[in-house]
Amino acid sequence: MSERRAATAVWSKRRVIGELRRLDRSGASTSWADLMQAGHGDLIAAAAVYMGGLQRARVVAGVGRPVRRSPVPRWDHEAIVAAIQARARKRLTLASSKAPQSLVAAARWHFQSWEAALAAAGVASQAVRLRRRAYTKPEIIALVRDLARDGGAVRPSMVTGAVKLETVRKLFGSVAAAIRAAGVAASAGHGNQRWSRERVIEELRARAQRGTPTLTGAVHRAARLHFGGVREAREAAGVTALLRAPWTAESLVDELRRRARRGDSGRTLWAACKRLFGSVAVARRAAAVPAMQRTKGMVAWGKAELLVELRRRVRKRLQLSRGLSAGLRLQFGSLAAARAAAGVSARTVGARPRPGAAERRASAGRTENSAAVRPSVASRRAAWQRWTRAQVIEKLRAESARGRPPPRSLLLACHRHFGSLAKAYAAANVPHHDSPWTPARIRRALREPRFDVANPAFVAACIEHFGSVTAARAEAARGQRQRTWSKATLIAELQARARRRLSGVGRLLRDPAIRLFGSTDAALQAAQAEPRGSVRAGRQAR
Repeated sequence: MSERRAATAVWSKRRVIGELRRLDRSGASTSWADLMQAGHGDLIAAAAVYMGGLQRARVVAGVGRPVRRSPVPRWDHEAIVAAIQARARKRLTLASSKAPQSLVAAARWHFQSWEAALAAAGVASQAVRLRRRAYTKPEIIALVRDLARDGGAVRPSMVTGAVKLETVRKLFGSVAAAIRAAGVAASAGHGNQRWSRERVIEELRARAQRGTPTLTGAVHRAARLHFGGVREAREAAGVTALLRAPWTAESLVDELRRRARRGDSGRTLWAACKRLFGSVAVARRAAAVPAMQRTKGMVAWGKAELLVELRRRVRKRLQLSRGLSAGLRLQFGSLAAARAAAGVSARTVGARPRPGAAERRASAGRTENSAAVRPSVASRRAAWQRWTRAQVIEKLRAESARGRPPPRSLLLACHRHFGSLAKAYAAANVPHHDSPWTPARIRRALREPRFDVANPAFVAACIEHFGSVTAARAEAARGQRQRTWSKATLIAELQARARRRLSGVGRLLRDPAIRLFGSTDAALQAAQAEPRGSVRAGRQAR
């Protein structure tokens, strides 16, 4: 039987064999772990699809079995202390950021922290920390001059990129003062700056002619950069500066009256009203301006209007709104009294009427009238759930004759009666053309619990769009709702990892551990201090 490949397939049996032979000739290992570490996960997936597994693919390709790597030596307390003391005798750095990370990770696992491991080895933790002495003025001046060694101007961002802004401000007061102290020309503009003095003046004059006194953020920044401020830029452009006298009680009262005449609520004057009068309501009373009140809606209706609206909603099977419910309770005391006044049953608003006891006794012996008294279960189901196999086959043939893909309701009915869409097409004797595997369709398929991942066409599509099936699974899981962690659930998960003899907090628990406990070490200490049964017992009690 000849090998069949999908139209979009990237891998094949021949390519898998050739890639394994090429890696073997180059001296690279073809073991599963080494291939994954080297980024050849797609080769492993293709070997599983086209050759039945990596081991069988190596046999067919004539590649020898890779040499088994020696196991990694495990750390213990004595080995960690000996390694730290050996590095101390050789005068090698013992800072946690410079020491071998395998040693640091093992020390944190066995001693809870790097400092505790150093103390066990007889090394002072304060003596191994990398600390730089504080900058001095001559050093910063030399640094600024070094930045301008090519003769160009120095921008403040260049200085703050080399030295902390707080240090420069502490010694010189500002970055500009440090640049001036170095005797270097400061840059008057940004490297990608498109504004100039002429363009700022032109923009200010154009806005003044249009009657637009306000400025955009870009014009504000350009005015401050080229002129030192907006006021200076307006003076250079010959434009009248925007000056508004501070609000007084008299001017604020006049403004409130003027805005009230044109229908403005004056909400933008809230700060001035509160500063001068204490509140907006007091300011409006001083200006003899009526307060702007919202309409109360149905709460202010009378009994007749409320009863008419209640009957209308019952007749059309509409839910009662919040305002209508509040108005009925205000006028009648309760919703039950309002329904009684309107002559409406308490069960008829927004729900199907339930038969009374007399009706149920009368219909107990009459099977033919039970459907009229109580709605059947089939009437509450979706339309596609009531279709039969014959109806599904008829609809599939109709959709195929029109040349259209089946709608979602028909797809659900096919899966319910036949198990899959392909089996439904076979039962209807209609040719089935598979739709192409797109990234969105791959993500939807992986989120289905019973989807068959071993389909060769699906695997080839995953390799084409995502690089591997594992990467496609990660992309599909990324859109799902993430788990919400708490201290109790995080401690329980860390204790479960400890029972499985897993070290550290792991990649997935690192961010919630830092967010909830401040650091991963604090989270591990909390998990060790907490009894293993207390977290589970607390959750059961809640």
